[in-house]
Amino acid sequence: MTFSVNMKRLFQGAQFLLVIAVFGLVLWSQPWSTTSSSDAVKTITVTGETTIEATPDEFTFYPYFRKEGTDKDALREELVSDANAIVNSLKDLGVAEEQIQLDASSYDAWYWQEDEEGILTVNLTITTKDDDQAQAIQDYLLTTDAEGQLTPQTTFSDEKQKELDALAVEQAAADAKEKAAKQAELFGAELGDVQEISQGRDSIFGGYPIAAELDLQRSSEASLPVLPGQDDYRQTVVVVYELKQ
Repeated sequence: MTFSVNMKRLFQGAQFLLVIAVFGLVLWSQPWSTTSSSDAVKTITVTGETTIEATPDEFTFYPYFRKEGTDKDALREELVSDANAIVNSLKDLGVAEEQIQLDASSYDAWYWQEDEEGILTVNLTITTKDDDQAQAIQDYLLTTDAEGQLTPQTTFSDEKQKELDALAVEQAAADAKEKAAKQAELFGAELGDVQEISQGRDSIFGGYPIAAELDLQRSSEASLPVLPGQDDYRQTVVVVYELKQ
């Protein structure tokens, strides 16, 4: 059996396949739908910023009790006694259980050899949104043997953050519009519709009371005032405006 190749038909077949491929490429790219550069929407992108000063409304204390010794069981009993005493006293001040967190630790010494000295610690986290309660907690902690953060770290509560964020976004957007209008004026154009807007990451700066670092004398008669001061809440928005000539 013999095969003969018709070169003319082979060439015509290749041409047909090439035409089909080109036609498919044209359909896929759709060059007729491409917008010319002259018809493209001209835009301007600006960043609006704002900083709001507000008084923090949440107070968090981080006291801890630490015991060192060779008798792990005895240390544990002492720490449990101290922790229970401070929790009960805090409850007497009106602090609810859900406002208190307890965490016990022996650092890296999970196993002690006999007569080996080690450290056990109980950490407390106490949170309140009540100014008067924060003052009472601080006054009480200063009468105890607790170490650590006995004056509160002040922050914005979730509710306060939402309130500040709504106001900050509004102010940042107004700042962006003012900047965009001035830049458009420089080019002899006018601002059109907003094409795109995105909110930046909010930035909250919490702090400590003014006297947080003082070496205080522990006394039931002394009372260090809780002074939350004011913290900054910053927000940015990025806005893309249409430019009209």
